[in-house]
Amino acid sequence: MTSTHTRPAEPTSDSLVESLAPLPAPPSLAALRDALSSPGVIPLEVDALIAAIAQRPAEDPEALRERTDYLLSLMTLPGDASVLTGSAGITVRTAAVEALLELGYPYALEVPPDALERARRERRLPTTEAPPSRILRSPVLATTATLLCLVLQLVLMALPDVRSLDDMGALLTPYLLPVVAPALLAILGTWTKTRPLQYLGSLGLGIQGLVWFGGVFMLTRMASKVPWLWVAAPWYLPFIACYLVWPRPLPPPEADS
Repeated sequence: MTSTHTRPAEPTSDSLVESLAPLPAPPSLAALRDALSSPGVIPLEVDALIAAIAQRPAEDPEALRERTDYLLSLMTLPGDASVLTGSAGITVRTAAVEALLELGYPYALEVPPDALERARRERRLPTTEAPPSRILRSPVLATTATLLCLVLQLVLMALPDVRSLDDMGALLTPYLLPVVAPALLAILGTWTKTRPLQYLGSLGLGIQGLVWFGGVFMLTRMASKVPWLWVAAPWYLPFIACYLVWPRPLPPPEADS
């Protein structure tokens, strides 16, 4: 019994031409970025961009500079393009931050701090922003310290001039306005959560603390037997009130958390 062998068919001219045709070039980085802002973007396009920026460019200063500018542009894409998520669950913005960090010094220094914090939160890594204590954020504590500071300053500055009920007008003298105004602005801004008033009040309290500190320092240098002024004079209370009243950083938007 003889076996038969079939001879492979000769390639036709059409198949030869198809095999020699150049493969389609991968889309450029600019095209991948533009695709994110177009309607109907699909996760595969997001994955293609994330994979492309993960590849380190050539060790050429011009190429590294061009890649840095490109990655920075990905962090500020219009609309929701920068927060599109790939199949790995990472947004384009976070992938751009990580790719820019991989470029090393000095390019990694150009990562915006807010983008770095959002990337850390997205990766569930420890952030550099330590949330203030709940006690320090309490408006009651800030108001109490501010009122105590105001009362002590009024006692030391105004009450010695009040000898009778007819002299109560001494409490309304113009030189007390710089003492009263910052405290009132700070308290009002704290309870109404008006940040400009908090800034003004806190700044005024800080200036008051500097004035009291300077006065106490000069008196203790002139007279060596008055160390009690460091405790009796309210130089430290304005600083404490200034710290407590100073508005805390705003929480990140819900979309970025």
